[in-house]
Amino acid sequence: MTVKHSIKCQGSEILVRETGEGMYDLAIQATSNPLGYGNVLESFPDMEQAIGAADQFCKMLTAAQKQGYYLEEGHFVKPERERIPAKEGLREEVEVEAWIEQFIRG
Repeated sequence: MTVKHSIKCQGSEILVRETGEGMYDLAIQATSNPLGYGNVLESFPDMEQAIGAADQFCKMLTAAQKQGYYLEEGHFVKPERERIPAKEGLREEVEVEAWIEQFIRG
């Protein structure tokens, strides 16, 4: 797997990796473990789409953390609130503010 794009975001690194099967994985890994492969959040058939999703995910992660959420197994989690799948905002061009209103502020 070859890293095609990476973004430092909120103490993590968001990666777009080519899988060798014509697909691109969007993954997140802790910057404290640079030798790991990270956790795959979603796969895309197009590199530009995956890079756009990486940028979008960083915005989502930043906004979610400001609201007290943290990422756990591909979901944004906050005690006593419904788990929010991180994939929800990756496939479409969702404005982060609208995403916050819809999912986080509920």
